[in-house]
Amino acid sequence: MSIRRTPTVRATGVPTVAIVGRPNVGKSTLFNRLIRKRRAITLDTPGITRDPISETVNWDGMTLNLVDTGGLGGESDIALADQVHKHTIRAVGDADLIVVIFDARGGLNPMDGETVALIQRLGVPTIWVANKADGLAQDATLVNFCELGIDEPLGVSAEHNIGLGDLREVIRETLEGQAEARAQAQGPDEAELEPEASLEVPDAPDDEPTNGVVSIPRDPGHPLRCRVALVGRPNVGKSSLLNRVAESELSLVDDKPGTTRDVVDTLVTRDEQEYLLLDTAGMRRPSKVDEGVERLSVRRSMEAVRRSDVVVLMLEPEESLTDQDARIARIAWQEGRAMVIVVNKVDLLQHGQAREKIREEIYTRCPTLGPVEVEFMSVLEGTGIDQLFAAIDRAYEAFNKQIRTSDLNRLVEEIVERRQPPVIANARLRFFYVTQTATRPPTLTFFCNREKVPTDYSRFMERCVRETIKLDGAPLRLRFRRRDSHDRR
Repeated sequence: MSIRRTPTVRATGVPTVAIVGRPNVGKSTLFNRLIRKRRAITLDTPGITRDPISETVNWDGMTLNLVDTGGLGGESDIALADQVHKHTIRAVGDADLIVVIFDARGGLNPMDGETVALIQRLGVPTIWVANKADGLAQDATLVNFCELGIDEPLGVSAEHNIGLGDLREVIRETLEGQAEARAQAQGPDEAELEPEASLEVPDAPDDEPTNGVVSIPRDPGHPLRCRVALVGRPNVGKSSLLNRVAESELSLVDDKPGTTRDVVDTLVTRDEQEYLLLDTAGMRRPSKVDEGVERLSVRRSMEAVRRSDVVVLMLEPEESLTDQDARIARIAWQEGRAMVIVVNKVDLLQHGQAREKIREEIYTRCPTLGPVEVEFMSVLEGTGIDQLFAAIDRAYEAFNKQIRTSDLNRLVEEIVERRQPPVIANARLRFFYVTQTATRPPTLTFFCNREKVPTDYSRFMERCVRETIKLDGAPLRLRFRRRDSHDRR
């Protein structure tokens, strides 16, 4: 399986604006304000944001990609600090415009000078902003930042939504000025070929491969192949899988649990099919979650489950399916998401440990997961990943399955012949008509002479439907509506 990189966001005509600064200056708060939703986790604790997260917005006809980055120097752990720094520098280096944030309330800080020196070496157009400037006394403070060799920063307050309209206008004017400068440098003939900014990523030329990676928004209008949430306990290899598939270090990977905090969305293409991979924070048992940041991370992870099409539950062979894994699976299944279970790190399996034994243990511990496929892989060795995506494709197809009404009604006749419906309130349960009323997941509505159908018989009906119609990996919902016999359709 070969995966080639996509052109950068800049090549698509959608400019990228990166928000950077030292820890706890309000970058994520500003990011959330500018995109008008709570995407990034915000707390007073320094170093909360680690992986760059992005969102595409449209401001009065101009489309741009906003990126929230980790604080430069925000980690107490040296190894993680180096990784966060590298991720931030990579995001900044790919940007068309940088917004550097200072803390007007806290005043000048030695780290601000280091940030300014770093950004100026990159040579990327920059807007200087002093956040938390929500008092009249802050006016004099803004001038102090000129000691860093920069123009007076624009004063804003992300928390109180002050000055953000001016900031948006400055960003717009700067990007428009860049576009005009490029057009003049190219000349009229070449300028006509410059792609226009759009929410859609335009098709690349025939000689430009489109397989690869691009970070995109969670825009319901964006044409996506499949949204896949990677979930599981900490350190099962979710971020490693994302990086392996993307062929790039998009998410931080470390042995310490809790490395991933925000949900990282990444669009990848395999065999001309698109997948939006949602790398989530590891979810421990509720009794183990005691830090505010971890609680918010778990909440974000559950939101990612709800907006996904397919949930990939990752396990380790040593523990197989734990109580916490079963809880995550039940939540995803109840939410109506398609699912695939994958056991990672099979390279650690001892001799004689059979995969079928692990699969049997999973189904025994959680019988409701019977329709869910169990795959095996080693992200470290790069094995089993193709099989995983094949299972994702099957689950996604089942998730969107549409069944002809005539086939369903013939199937109901066969079900009744196999096992007579029970007698309820001195009358036998009768089915008049069945039709599919929804997809994602498939939902069948049965019109019958009773409002309630015994659980054991409805489960029998579901088994019969699954035996006839391939729905591996997708929930199947059966709805029953009462209709008098003279209303039979």
